[in-house]
Amino acid sequence: MSTFPLTEIDRKIITELSTDGRLPYKTLAERVGIATSTCHSRVQALEKRGVIRGYRAEIDPLAAGQLVSALILIGVHPMQRSLVPVIAEELRAIPGVQQVFLIGGDKDLIVHVSTESVHSLRKLIAEHIASKETLTQTQTQIAFEHLTGVAPL
Repeated sequence: MSTFPLTEIDRKIITELSTDGRLPYKTLAERVGIATSTCHSRVQALEKRGVIRGYRAEIDPLAAGQLVSALILIGVHPMQRSLVPVIAEELRAIPGVQQVFLIGGDKDLIVHVSTESVHSLRKLIAEHIASKETLTQTQTQIAFEHLTGVAPL
């Protein structure tokens, strides 16, 4: 993927859209201080270059009844490290998985999950993670709060 320098206007557009991806171009243009047509062109350029990857509904797991949030650190068997991207894709498909991170260090992956209860978390780990022969160990951390960044760039 090629990169290109972002202008201050591009950064403002990204910040506004990361807060509300459904903003009309007119409102977005007013907020960042440019003409609507210019705003439309800038957003299209950001989409074309892959800076803006898409728009989606952001679901609040707590409001949807997913009361327990956890980070699961996972190690992959040394002889299976080439499979980390494949394992990550398999983990993404597990119901309740919010995010999967490929990391460096003594663990290979971090999986952010949301479940209905501690019992469901334990069941998710037992059925979908601990049962995988390619994985060596897990360490689970319960998250008390999850805050996202205000300014993405």
